[in-house]
Amino acid sequence: MSTQEASLDGMLWRVSARLGTAVRRALGRLGSMSWILYQCFWHGLRLRWHQMGVIFDVVRMQIRFTALEALGLTCFAAFLMGGITLLQVFGQLSAFGAETYLSRLLARLVIRELGPLMVAIILIGRSGTAIAAEMATMKLSGEVDSLWACGMNPIQFLLIPRILGGIISAFTLIVLFGAVALLGGFFLAWLSLPLSWRAFLDSLGEVIGSRELAITALKSLVFGIFIPLICAYCGLRVQASTTEIPQAVTRAAVYSLVVVLLGGALVSVMLYA
Repeated sequence: MSTQEASLDGMLWRVSARLGTAVRRALGRLGSMSWILYQCFWHGLRLRWHQMGVIFDVVRMQIRFTALEALGLTCFAAFLMGGITLLQVFGQLSAFGAETYLSRLLARLVIRELGPLMVAIILIGRSGTAIAAEMATMKLSGEVDSLWACGMNPIQFLLIPRILGGIISAFTLIVLFGAVALLGGFFLAWLSLPLSWRAFLDSLGEVIGSRELAITALKSLVFGIFIPLICAYCGLRVQASTTEIPQAVTRAAVYSLVVVLLGGALVSVMLYA
């Protein structure tokens, strides 16, 4: 074997080893998160009545932080996106004389794809990173171990309320985003475009049906579960130093965004393929 062939074989082995290591780590993280999700479901079924008060308080606080405090940002983003999308779509359709399909196309774009995706990004940026930092801080300060020592299950008191709050918040914000984007976007575009309010609402009534509601509910369920779960997982993986907290927050944001993109695409393919 020549020196060039040996060098090429060595390079291929190194690339294969790195690829195998990356795949093994990804599968390990996927297995760990699947195990945590299973534990959340199992321990959620085993909650006692006297624990419900504490769980409800944490869920309420999570909804307040995730949904209520994000209403302004969500409405602002929806208003601008709806108006800009309507203007762009009108500019393309007017050249073909298809303005009657404007509201239908806008509704499908916003409700099916843009709305859930934008809400998921807002949830990751505002709440997901906060959950990751909070879990990492609690892990380093020993609060998680203290819960075990006091006979309290951290999964029941830390993860389950945040997942429930994430599901409710995601569904609420996605519905609100769609409504503001459609109605507010129409108002913004109506200032400069010859659009009929009655025709716009009639077209929306024809487009928005059970299928759109189903995809809204399914995407809110997927995003509401996996964003808090992934962020909490990344936060709880810190070991011994506070310098790991920014790294955990970064990993939480990246992993959550990847799952949101893949999950949203999978749901869309399943329902509209």
